[in-house]
Amino acid sequence: MQRVGMIGLGKMGLPIAQNLMERGFEVIGYRRSGCAELIEAGGQAADSPAEVARQADVLLSIVPDTAAVTDIVCGEAGTLTALRPGTVHIEMSTIDVARKGCIRDAVQRHGGDMLDCPISGSPAMVAPRRATTFASGEEASVAKVRPVLDAISGPWVYTGAFGTGARLKYIANLLLAVHTVAAAEAMELARRSGLDLELVQRTLDDSIGTSAIWRQRGPLMRDRAWSPAPGPITTLHPILEQIEDCAAETGLSAPVFASAKAVFDKALADGWGHLDISSVYDQISGLPALSEGEPS
Repeated sequence: MQRVGMIGLGKMGLPIAQNLMERGFEVIGYRRSGCAELIEAGGQAADSPAEVARQADVLLSIVPDTAAVTDIVCGEAGTLTALRPGTVHIEMSTIDVARKGCIRDAVQRHGGDMLDCPISGSPAMVAPRRATTFASGEEASVAKVRPVLDAISGPWVYTGAFGTGARLKYIANLLLAVHTVAAAEAMELARRSGLDLELVQRTLDDSIGTSAIWRQRGPLMRDRAWSPAPGPITTLHPILEQIEDCAAETGLSAPVFASAKAVFDKALADGWGHLDISSVYDQISGLPALSEGEPS
């Protein structure tokens, strides 16, 4: 089996690494804050992205932002300093497509290739293989790392040319944002109408008006249980900014998305970034915000 070099071992990266090892892959990883959890799970640690590239057959990274991707690839101890010819880098971070394309170009000039492969799903969906990977880039490179893509987390789909993976994730997250705010409005209307919220949840779970967000986040809204956050606002919000830019580039006004994003903008401005996306319910309800750890 191929040795996979894993860069980024946070809430998404660590369970991806564990999934790979469960499928028989060797994993060597790098994380600035250390790799204790990876080592405990049976992986190996490297002291830099360059060391990962030196030892790995396939590279995989999932980090927070463009600056982080740029540093792990093009930095002083980046993967390009030790890239093995023919290495495919599966890049799973959701960052600006144009910037990631420039980083891909640098990888290709060094004899490797980079795929744009964002993952759709919360951290809790990765380990049980219920998240979906959107793979985009050169078909030959995708074919070369197909076993790795199979092992990452649940289903994956080839979306086409480099960058189409990110754009498909934009569509998924546009729906996520809109459905979250819609679910919050529906739950609050039910509360103000004097309905039994548990009955409302149970009745609508399988109705024509339901959504995955209603089923997953409705109970959190009902109980106002925002923390610990399955999916914090700070993780989603940068993607909403990218969706806004994408819509502007295509000339789409997207009024429903704009209204939903405004709710998340206010939540972030109010200091709620660490809370789950379902906390926008209180932006809609106007109820006094709960303090950390306070029972609902």
